[in-house]
Amino acid sequence: MRMYTCINCGVEVKELYRRYSPSVLKTNCGSLADKYIEYDPVIVLVDLVLLEKPAYRHLLYNSEFESYWKLMIVLLLGESYRVWATHDSSNEPLKADRFEGESGFSILVAHTGFSLGFFAAAVILGTELRWLLSQRPKKYRATDLVRALIVGGCAKLLGLLGLVWQHVSHDLHYALIHGYTMLCLLTAYSVVCESGRGGSLIGLAAGLLAHNYVSTWVWLPSASQNVTLVQNNIRS
Repeated sequence: MRMYTCINCGVEVKELYRRYSPSVLKTNCGSLADKYIEYDPVIVLVDLVLLEKPAYRHLLYNSEFESYWKLMIVLLLGESYRVWATHDSSNEPLKADRFEGESGFSILVAHTGFSLGFFAAAVILGTELRWLLSQRPKKYRATDLVRALIVGGCAKLLGLLGLVWQHVSHDLHYALIHGYTMLCLLTAYSVVCESGRGGSLIGLAAGLLAHNYVSTWVWLPSASQNVTLVQNNIRS
């Protein structure tokens, strides 16, 4: 039997409403179990943007949304395209050909996929190690944590707005987006793991380190560029 979650206190409930009554069930916290079942999805989206924990609980536990893999693909392609479109080959000529053409974009997508994959794996591993030192929540599941990370990570798609607003400084714009993404991830993690912001930051620390390590891998120049460099050195 499927169990739902009160969006206010996180307690599991059997039903969100009684079939013989239009009223939503109340839980031991005295609040409605899930007010969002009567709301338009746009309202839920707005509350997700505003980092409301009840909205995250509704989406992760009580809604019928299952297309997290689609969100993952959109996030992967969107972040890859942002990096590809904002890359300045004049500052890094050795990496220029890696970003040019369809093959360059495919390599970049794979690189971004590895970064996100290492991030999720490190967060899950760090969380499992954390449960060895503290009490594990009864309803915690690794799949819910992965879904929460996908939802929180989608905030990085706001970085695509910098491509539309060409006058905006890419570095400053992405720094703000990165900060907001961190807040989204902290909120999503705290909902699944039932922890505060401090505990959530500790749980995400391993993932952030892994993501930073993989995302800063050095792209080696191609063989043709190596030959050109050798020839230039000989001539000089």
